[in-house]
Amino acid sequence: MKTSLHIFLVDDHPLITAGYQQSFQAIEAAGQYHFQITTAHSLDEAVHQLQRFSPQKPLALLLVDLKMPPTHDHALHSGEDLALLIKDQFPEVKIIIATTYNNNYRIHNLVQTLNPDGFLVKNDITPELIQEAIIEVIQNPPFYSKSIIRSLRKYVANDFKIDKLDRDLLYHLSLGTKTKDLTHTLPLSIAAIERRKKKLKELFAIDSNTDKDLLETAKELGFI
Repeated sequence: MKTSLHIFLVDDHPLITAGYQQSFQAIEAAGQYHFQITTAHSLDEAVHQLQRFSPQKPLALLLVDLKMPPTHDHALHSGEDLALLIKDQFPEVKIIIATTYNNNYRIHNLVQTLNPDGFLVKNDITPELIQEAIIEVIQNPPFYSKSIIRSLRKYVANDFKIDKLDRDLLYHLSLGTKTKDLTHTLPLSIAAIERRKKKLKELFAIDSNTDKDLLETAKELGFI
């Protein structure tokens, strides 16, 4: 007897969800599982489709794109927000994140906040890899694609050198935030921010006083 699982595919590109469906169909043809698949191509549609699931009809697996336009009411801003909402409603759900992001800070932060069962960079995805990821997440999670593993290794290898406030500081500077405006984002005074920047330049062996050199080195080392 096949194991029946409810699957939710969320991506704003219908061709991508169609490709995912083909992968589920190929796995189903092998004989072990039967998948009942629901798709959504916007966060608003995804919220509406959530009504299809219940404790009697629980959601087994969510495969969601990270970067999606927000809902009309701006309650959800990304696939991460949707995943957190669904995880709150269905604690046992398995979650696979698919993303075009290959940013060390973003990847590390999402692993901390969501801890997905599967994490894929779209450039890594092939039909064979997505099938492998689905089976592994269902049977023995986690499954991370090579780009995600490389990013996490790079980040963790350097992580002991600086703390979270340092990483937040670098991240916001990389977005173009001016030092005087960082006090609105970080729990630091301007003097404390300047001290941290000086410490980071010493740590990275940077002789210049420019933020540009600091950010370029931080990016090379995987902190941004």
